[in-house]
Amino acid sequence: MFNEEYELLLKKSTEVAPDWLKNDIEGIMDKAGNHCGVSYVISELHEGYTFNLKHIMSAINFSDEWAMVSKERLNFIDNNIDIIVALYNEIKGHK
Repeated sequence: MFNEEYELLLKKSTEVAPDWLKNDIEGIMDKAGNHCGVSYVISELHEGYTFNLKHIMSAINFSDEWAMVSKERLNFIDNNIDIIVALYNEIKGHK
């Protein structure tokens, strides 16, 4: 019974997952091709929002918006690995 409830919750979670996450996963999979695994996708998602040149350029322009957005998205990525895996499988199944 627990597994069925989990599957239903996961399905509902993927339906309401943020568009930025779906778009990022699709973009990563398009660039890497059909041979990329879910761990590669998670790694690329994480790398895309960790400290990088966008943070520096944002700081030069006296804006902390990117830092806040990237922090929120990293938090979402870290706390929702199971949703990312489900989205990966869903997207891979449609290709």
